[in-house]
Amino acid sequence: MAFAESAGGGEPMPSYEPAPESGRQPWAPLLAVCAGYFMVILDVTVINVAVPVIGRELSASLTGIQWITDGYTLVFAGFLLTGGALGDRLGNRQVFCSGVAVFTVSSAACALAPSAPFLVAARLVEGLGAALIVPGSLALLQQAYPAQAARSRAFGLWGSMAGIAASAGPLLGGLLVSTVGWRWVFLINLPVGVVCLMLTLRHVARSPRHTARALDWPAQCAVVAAVALLTAALNEAGRRNWLDPAVLAGVGLAVVAAAAFAVRERLARSPALPLSLLRSRAMGGGAVIGLLFNFGFYGMLFTASPRRTQGQPPPCSTPPARSAAPPA
Repeated sequence: MAFAESAGGGEPMPSYEPAPESGRQPWAPLLAVCAGYFMVILDVTVINVAVPVIGRELSASLTGIQWITDGYTLVFAGFLLTGGALGDRLGNRQVFCSGVAVFTVSSAACALAPSAPFLVAARLVEGLGAALIVPGSLALLQQAYPAQAARSRAFGLWGSMAGIAASAGPLLGGLLVSTVGWRWVFLINLPVGVVCLMLTLRHVARSPRHTARALDWPAQCAVVAAVALLTAALNEAGRRNWLDPAVLAGVGLAVVAAAAFAVRERLARSPALPLSLLRSRAMGGGAVIGLLFNFGFYGMLFTASPRRTQGQPPPCSTPPARSAAPPA
């Protein structure tokens, strides 16, 4: 997504060039884009129910299980800005289709994983595919539905996919694990990915390219470093402890990388993420609310699923009569 300064010299606003009509079926671009986005969000939550079984079958440690779940979201978050920049430069349809192809192939690799390290590596590649899908999906909707009313409806349906996929993930994962096995948690992506790719190539017009826009590689590297270091530190904190030198070093380096990103974006001529956007109350407030919600929701899924599999109730469901200490 390219940014252009507003007429008043204020916040940068996204600018799009008009694209040709996407095809004769007005629903097809929306279905294609929503299918891709649904896969991405589904794979964040569907895995949580399966990790205890995966851990037993692949003899994975707790750290390995954490990387099976976190590796995907780490690469997804770290390369999200890169995915958007590549979409501007190479064309959003091309990058979106590449992301769907990478995601689908890596899902098959996850399903065939013979060991925990192989599964972690396949999940990392799957996260890269997700990072290419999401930025392009919104840009393709903007391109396919130029009328304001149709675009608003399309954006609304696109946004609802996140809630539907996140809620359906644990239910679908539990059903698949208890019936056909954990590998189908990943195999379910294959038909969805193929249909998404076919619909996109057939019904979505080619996207314009902004070849003049340079990729801000220092900023991209800083984001990836900050996310990776922080995730590694949080994972290791559970196995070591919060005052362990390696954990403190990881947190400290993550802060340095985040600060380097902020400085780079402030000085860059074509920033990957214009910092002026964060001064908007709507943008900043939405980011904080999203952070708090995701922290609680996905943390609950990760901790509750193993306890359920082991026959234990979630911590919050322990009856007060049992959990209360006996009177002195």
